[in-house]
Amino acid sequence: MPYTRATELALLEWVRVPSGLRPWIAANLIAQANTFPLNARIATVPDLTDGAVFAKMLEDIDSTYAVRNLEKNATTSKWLGRKKSLEAIHRSLLRYINNTCEGMEAFITANPVDLNAIAEHEDAEETFKVRKPAASQLDLVNDCGQFLTMFLMAAIRGTNTEKYVSIITTSLDAPTQTAIAGIIKQIDAVEDTPVSSKAPPTLADDPGLALEGKFAALAHDHEMLKKKHADFISRFERLQQNHDELLEHSSKQDNKLKRYENSDDGDQSDYIRSLNIRIQEQEDLIASQENQIESDRIAKEKLVKELSNLRPAAQRLVEVEDEVKELKTANIALSRKANTVEHYQKKVEQLSVVEKENTTLRDRLDTLQGNQKDFDRVYDENTKIKATLKEYQQRFHSYELTYVELSTQKKHIEEQLRLRDDQLQVMTARQQHDEKFIDQLQEQIKTNSAGPISPDSPTSKPAGLSLEDELERSEDATPSLMLEISRLKVENQLLKSNTAGTTSAALQLDLEESERVKKRLQENLRELTEKHTLGQEQLSAMISESANEKEEAILHTRKLYLEANQELTAAKAKLAELEAELSSRDRDLVSTKTDLAAVDQEEIEAINNLKAAHDLITASFENDLLVLQNKHKALSTDFDEQKSQLIDALLSKDRLGKDLAAGRGGSGTTDESHAQAIIEAEAKQREQIQKQDALIQDLQRMLKTAQENTPEAQKVTYTILFPVAGTLNERNNTALDWQLCLASSLTVLWLDLKTWNLETLRLTIYVGGGRLDDQEPDAREHAHRHGLARSAQELAEQAAANGECRDQTLGSIVDASRRLNVRQGLVD
Repeated sequence: MPYTRATELALLEWVRVPSGLRPWIAANLIAQANTFPLNARIATVPDLTDGAVFAKMLEDIDSTYAVRNLEKNATTSKWLGRKKSLEAIHRSLLRYINNTCEGMEAFITANPVDLNAIAEHEDAEETFKVRKPAASQLDLVNDCGQFLTMFLMAAIRGTNTEKYVSIITTSLDAPTQTAIAGIIKQIDAVEDTPVSSKAPPTLADDPGLALEGKFAALAHDHEMLKKKHADFISRFERLQQNHDELLEHSSKQDNKLKRYENSDDGDQSDYIRSLNIRIQEQEDLIASQENQIESDRIAKEKLVKELSNLRPAAQRLVEVEDEVKELKTANIALSRKANTVEHYQKKVEQLSVVEKENTTLRDRLDTLQGNQKDFDRVYDENTKIKATLKEYQQRFHSYELTYVELSTQKKHIEEQLRLRDDQLQVMTARQQHDEKFIDQLQEQIKTNSAGPISPDSPTSKPAGLSLEDELERSEDATPSLMLEISRLKVENQLLKSNTAGTTSAALQLDLEESERVKKRLQENLRELTEKHTLGQEQLSAMISESANEKEEAILHTRKLYLEANQELTAAKAKLAELEAELSSRDRDLVSTKTDLAAVDQEEIEAINNLKAAHDLITASFENDLLVLQNKHKALSTDFDEQKSQLIDALLSKDRLGKDLAAGRGGSGTTDESHAQAIIEAEAKQREQIQKQDALIQDLQRMLKTAQENTPEAQKVTYTILFPVAGTLNERNNTALDWQLCLASSLTVLWLDLKTWNLETLRLTIYVGGGRLDDQEPDAREHAHRHGLARSAQELAEQAAANGECRDQTLGSIVDASRRLNVRQGLVD
C-alpha cells in the first residue's frame, strides 16, 4: 500500500499510549519493538528498561548515532546506570531527529519521556519510595510507549522511511490494520478541520534569544526546585529522627510498664497513679506525635509527589544543560561567525568605497584614454604630415634637379644666344664696313679718282645706286674683283646668318619653353610651401642667412618634440599606474568576496575557493607583468624610432635649407657678363665632382673592407687615408678639397671609433676645423655659412653616443658632404 502522511500519523497514533491503559498495550509495544532486528525477542515491557533494546533499535535506524558503551550495573543502585544509558540513547536519538527529521520539535516538547521512571522500574527501593507497584507499572508502559513512539517517528521520517513502513504494514495482523484504517479516517477528518489551538507555537524571530530566555527560566526553576528539595530532605530527616526517638521511647515505656505489671508489690498505688498520669501524658504525647506523624506523612506524600513531579523537570534540566552546552558551543561559533561577518561587512563597506574610487578612476581613465586617443590622432596626423613633408622634400629635390638642369640649359642657350648676338654684331659691323666701302667706291667713280680708298671714312654716305648697278657701271677690273669678293663674303655671311637665325629661333623656342616650365615649377613650389604651414617657422629659419635663427628654430622644434614626448610618456605611465591600481583593487575585491563566501561553506570548499582565488590573482599578476613588459618594449622601440626620425628630420631640414639657399643664390645669377665664367666654372666643378665621386667610392670601398677586417686592418686604413687627405689638402687649397679631406678624416675617425673616446673625437674635429684658418677668407666664410664643421661635429657626437647606427651616420656624413659639394659647385 502506498505510504502517505495519513498512514504515518495513524501508525504513530497506534503506538502512542493514551491516558487510559489498554489491556493489550503491552503486547503491542513488545510486538512493535520486535519488528527491529534484535538479538533476542522481547517478552515483557520490563525487558526494555536496561536500554540495550533501544540501543539496538537506534543502531538499526542509523549506525552513526548508535550508543555502544552502555553503563553496567556496577553501582549500589541499578537505576542510576540504566538512567545514564537511557539518557545517552535519548540524546543520540534527539540529535538524529534534529539532523534528519523536520517538524518534530513540537511533538518532542509535548510528549516528554520520563527516563527516571523507566530506570527505577526494577529497583524496589526506589519504586516503593515514590509510587505504588500498579502505578509504577502503568507509568513504565506510558514512558516506554512514548520512547517507542519517538523511535517510530525517527524511523519513518528518517532516511529509510519505505523500509520501516513496509515492515509495519506487513508485520501487523488484520484487526490492527483495520484499526489503523479507522485511525487514518479520523486523521483525515482532523486534517480537514482548521488547525486547533494545540498547534505548537511558532518560534521567535531570533532562535538564539528564545533559547537563552528558555534556558534562563529553566535555570531559575531548577534553582528553586533544588532549594525546595533540600528543605524537604532536611525536614524529612528531622522527622525521621524524631520518629525513631519516639519509637525507642515508646518501646522503653512498654517494657517498663510490663515490668510494673509483673511486679508483686501492691503498696504502690500512688506510684501507680503517678505512672498512670505519666502514661496518660505519654499517650497524649503519642497522640500528638501520631498527629504530627500523620501530618508529616501527608507532607511527605506531598513532597514525594512534588519530587516525582520534579524528577522529569530535573531530567529535562539535565537535557537542557546538555542543550545549553551545545548552544553555548553553537553560540561561540555563531559569535565568531558574527564577528567574521561584521569584519567582512566593514570590509565590504571599504570595498564599496574602493568601488566608488574605482568608478572615479575609471572615469579619469576614460578621460585619459580619450586624451590619449586625441594625442594618438594628432600624432598620426603629424606622422602623415611628416611623411608628406618627406615626400614633398623628395619632390623638391627632384624639382631642384630639374631646375638645375633647366638652369644649365638656359645658361647654355643664353651663351649660344650671346654668341649669335656677337656674330650678328660682327656681321652688322661688316655690313656697315661694306656699305662704307661701297660709298667710297661710288665717290671714286664720280670723281674719277685713282687714289687709295679709306674704308673707315666716317663722312661717307650711301649713294642711291645699288651694288649691282655700281658693278655694272664700273669698268675697273680690280675694284670689280674686290667687290665680287666682298659680295661673296656678304652672301656667305648672309647664308650663315640665315642658318644661325633658324638655330636661334629653335633655341629661342626652347628658352621660352624652359621659362614656362620654370614658372610652372615655381608655382608648384609656392603652392607646396603654402600647404605646409606647420613647417614655415623651420623653413623660414633655414632659408634665412642667420645661423643663430636656424639653431633657435631647431632648438624650439626639438623642445616641442621633447615636451610632447614627455607628456606622452607621463600619460602612458599614469595610464599604466591606473591600470595596475585597478587590477590590484579587482584582485582585492575577488579575494574578499571569496573569503566572505568561505564563511558559510565547509572548510574543504573554502580552501579550494581560496586556492582558486589565489591562482586567479597570480594569473592576473602575471598578465600585468607581461603587459608591462610589452609596453616597455613598445616604448623602447618608439623611443628609438622617434630618435632616428628626429635625427633624419634635422638633417633633412638642414639639407633643405641649404638647398633652398643655394637655389635662391643660383636663381639670382642672371648677369650676362659672367656667362662665360659660369660655363668655365661649371666645367671645373664637373671635373671636381667626378674626382670627389671617385674619392668617395674609394673611401666607401676601403671602409667596407676595414669593417670586414680586424682592428689591425682598420689601423692600417687609418694610416693610409690620412696621408691621402693631407696630400689633397696640400695639392688643392680650395674649400671643396678641404671638405673632401674633412669627410675622409671623419670616415677614418669612425673606423677606430670603438677605441677612441668622445673627447679625442671632439679634439680631432676641432683640429680638422682649425684647418679653415689656413684657407682663403672666402672659403672660410662659405664653410662657416653652411655649418659644415658644426654638422660634422654633431653627427660624430651622435655616432659616438649611438654605437648601433655607425654605418647609417657615416652614410649621412658622406651624403651630406657630397650634396653640399654639388650645390656649392653649381653656385660657385
